[in-house]
Amino acid sequence: MKTTHSMHTAPKGRTLRLLTLALMGALAGQAMAADKIYTVNGDFALGILDGVNFTVVANQLQLNAVGTTFPVAWIANAGEDTVSKFDTNLNKEVARYRTWFGPAGQPGYFGHLGNAYAGAAPSRTSVDIDGNAYVLNRHFSQGTQNGGTIVKILAEGFIDRNGNGVMDTSIDLDNNGIIEGAEILPLADTNGNGIIDDNEIQDERIAWVKRVPDGIGAPLVATGALGRAMCIGTDGNLWVGLYSNRTFYKVRSSDGATIAGPVSTAPTAGQPSAGSWSPYGCLIDANGTLWSASLGSVLGRIDNTASDTGPYTVSSYSNCSNYGIGLGNGKVYLGSGNRVFDPSSGATSCGALSGMSGVGTLGIVVDGGGNIIAGTSTVRKVAPDGTTILWTQPLQSGGSSSVGIQVDANNDVLQIGFTSAGRIQKYSGANGAPLGVFPVGNMPYTYSDATGLSARTVTSPTGTWTVTLDGGAAGTDWSKVLWNDLTPNGTAVVVSARAADTEAGLPAQPYMPVANGADPMVAGRFMQIQARLNGNAAGDSPILYDLTVQGPAQGTCDVDLDGDIDKADLSLISRSRNQTAQPGDPRDADGDGRITPNDVKVCIPQCTRPNCALQ
Repeated sequence: MKTTHSMHTAPKGRTLRLLTLALMGALAGQAMAADKIYTVNGDFALGILDGVNFTVVANQLQLNAVGTTFPVAWIANAGEDTVSKFDTNLNKEVARYRTWFGPAGQPGYFGHLGNAYAGAAPSRTSVDIDGNAYVLNRHFSQGTQNGGTIVKILAEGFIDRNGNGVMDTSIDLDNNGIIEGAEILPLADTNGNGIIDDNEIQDERIAWVKRVPDGIGAPLVATGALGRAMCIGTDGNLWVGLYSNRTFYKVRSSDGATIAGPVSTAPTAGQPSAGSWSPYGCLIDANGTLWSASLGSVLGRIDNTASDTGPYTVSSYSNCSNYGIGLGNGKVYLGSGNRVFDPSSGATSCGALSGMSGVGTLGIVVDGGGNIIAGTSTVRKVAPDGTTILWTQPLQSGGSSSVGIQVDANNDVLQIGFTSAGRIQKYSGANGAPLGVFPVGNMPYTYSDATGLSARTVTSPTGTWTVTLDGGAAGTDWSKVLWNDLTPNGTAVVVSARAADTEAGLPAQPYMPVANGADPMVAGRFMQIQARLNGNAAGDSPILYDLTVQGPAQGTCDVDLDGDIDKADLSLISRSRNQTAQPGDPRDADGDGRITPNDVKVCIPQCTRPNCALQ
């Protein structure tokens, strides 16, 4: 990721901003004591850096050159209709969620334990840049179920469906690293209509469950369509491919509504064509181009996916034997056939990925440094040139042959063992050293973007800096958040905030967007600020030079901050007449930016005792 500006040439606005804050402190005294300015390395070090740094260029934040992702992998367990939330730092399962009705005995349960090709059979998972997970059920022989079904699981916050003020969700109650029994909340078809309704969802981390298409944005399709492809777009919305119907639909990530489609996989006239294809996995690059595997020899392409209305240009390419799909280095990598496609070459067919020769592959992935990893029984890592082998490792003891390969937040490798006794086998990304074998659910079948690495490093390059402030009192009403940045075309700095009266309560609160210089509109003793840096397709990084959090808003006219308004306050206002006032100055009662006798007149009616008497 390119850093396009240095601290030595910081914009004039930043210097003026710091001078202004110093002046405000001198004028308002105690009123600005709670303000916090983050602008040098030591300030930024007070927060949590995820994919950003202040070291490449000091005293500013920019995106890392080597991308990273969340310390969580979302493993779809096809043999039991669940998804495991696996903590890749702790190396254990920390939650498990039902993606369809169950367990056995619940209305609507379709028993198929140990069979990854019956019932809902979830497989594809995608993770957006906020860490929310989406799980796609394929649906084999599932009664009247149409298309696929997507389940959205929140990374932060919850939906308090029962109004008890507590987040009711899956949790590892006995802390043994395996979620089982009552640790997974049930899901029952209470009205017998064969679909998951909002009022049937008991786990409050699950935001919504929707069929694709949903019957509102597009007509329902016939049964047996099989949801076999799902990927996150540059706008944060989803594209879902139905295998048997050879179509894609665009789905809104906020509520699961179908907003575009069906988009046929038959190539547009005049475009490269190897015929239509059956979607079998997909990823979207930073230009908004969707690349689709097909479980055959065709690589599919759909352009203009950021649009909700199209037109969508469809192409396909030959000699591309594939199963899994990975993006990186400006290329498309395909498992099974060990093929590579270079869009910049003008080619209409794939070439050989020579570094993977002799290695059986299904899933394939590209890490934050552009290295390619694949393997079913043997795991191999190849350099970005596609030919240089960095390391090769056999299965670990207790492991099993896999469909899926993932890369975690530390660029270590996760091999997803496809067995009834589901296992994740972990290897050091640096040298392939075995790091252990860890349990998840039945028949884990995950080879899509299950950690969000592709979404965060290819589709929408991003990183965050998060810091928590203590207001000192419950219900603190925070004032303003201001910052100075540099945003090359196509990049952005996005700031959000949330608050709670305890630090432990923060993760249950959703982040709210904050405008530069605006009230964060949150209240609570602890406020958490998150600054997200979004890069562009050219590899440019935005820069955050500084961020200021103004302290709790002070009451107008209470200049001495003693909790009342009296002659002492009026005197302080009077003695400051003709001075310039900054926003939030309690002396500027009429808000005109200057301290004048009119401010005294405005404050007199607000005195807290008769005749503004001193206490």
